[in-house]
Amino acid sequence: MIKINNINFTQKTIESIQIDGDDIKEINFEFHEREFKLRIIKDNQEIVEEVIEEQPKEAVIEEQPKPLTIELAKKMIYDNIPKANTAETYFRTLKQVYDNFKENDIYELLKKENEIIEYIEKQYDKLSTIKNKLCGMYKVYSLLNIESIVLKSKIEHYKVSLTIQEDKEKENPIDKKTIEEAENIVNYFKNEMELMGEKIKKDINILNRWDKTAQLYTVLKIYLTYGMIRPSEIMEMKITDTDEGNDTSNYINVASKKIVINNHKNDRKGPKIIDITDQKLNGILWKGLDKYLITNHNNEVYTCSSSFSKMFKNNFNNHNPYDLRKCISSLAIHEGDADKIKELEHNQGHSLNTILKNYNTYNK
Repeated sequence: MIKINNINFTQKTIESIQIDGDDIKEINFEFHEREFKLRIIKDNQEIVEEVIEEQPKEAVIEEQPKPLTIELAKKMIYDNIPKANTAETYFRTLKQVYDNFKENDIYELLKKENEIIEYIEKQYDKLSTIKNKLCGMYKVYSLLNIESIVLKSKIEHYKVSLTIQEDKEKENPIDKKTIEEAENIVNYFKNEMELMGEKIKKDINILNRWDKTAQLYTVLKIYLTYGMIRPSEIMEMKITDTDEGNDTSNYINVASKKIVINNHKNDRKGPKIIDITDQKLNGILWKGLDKYLITNHNNEVYTCSSSFSKMFKNNFNNHNPYDLRKCISSLAIHEGDADKIKELEHNQGHSLNTILKNYNTYNK
């Protein structure tokens, strides 16, 4: 029996040839334009030939969606949106965009995702109106199962901006500090981190020993890049290169470049995972492999958050970790950086409303 596996006529390759019998003297094969020829010579000089012809491939014809008129789109919206007022609002937005671009086929119209966003943003000044119009268009994309990543991202941006705006309108400025104070505190921590970095450059064994300078430099690097992770989440955090055996602990996997927090305030929702995108940080973390991220003066893990906070204050001009959290959060909100705010929501474990309520203290 002869079995030839995975012939590729385009690349002129085969995966393997299986032949029954132990009297095989020689095997030859060659590709022609549309043929594969196999020639087997046995010990008794018997010749066996096998010819396989390439089978013509069936043409794959992609079915193109039929043009979708504005009338059919209207029917689709009203058929799928239970509330008549909501359906009318969504269709009114679509009709407005349709009239502007004069594209008869709605499928073709929806390919102009960036242009549609730009058009709506120019038409209105109020954030709430822009958000609602974008949501109306997003619903049309969803009903047609068309991906709209840019539009979805824009809606998130306006949701964040609108929430911040509403918060500013109701806040009591007497309880607030200036944004300049937040900038000064963050710059203080950046400067401290740079000083420790210079110290490490002069003595690389600081990293090899994984002493207090290396540990605090790394903690600040994480805080200033990804947000202030709670002391309770990092004080027993080990640096490793595997996920095995760590499913109930908090750890940093330098191989997969992930901070994995299994034990956190909202751990009922599953682990909190932060991707380490800073290559320099990951390189430094490799130096602490199989060690804890931060330890006390006895080289032991901290037993409580207050002990960690006390050490932090002693090293950083009486600032506790939550001072830094308030500054980082306030600056992101002041700048209106929706992506950064979403990142902080995830990494710091708080919703935007909680951040606004408890950590947006520098916004005068």
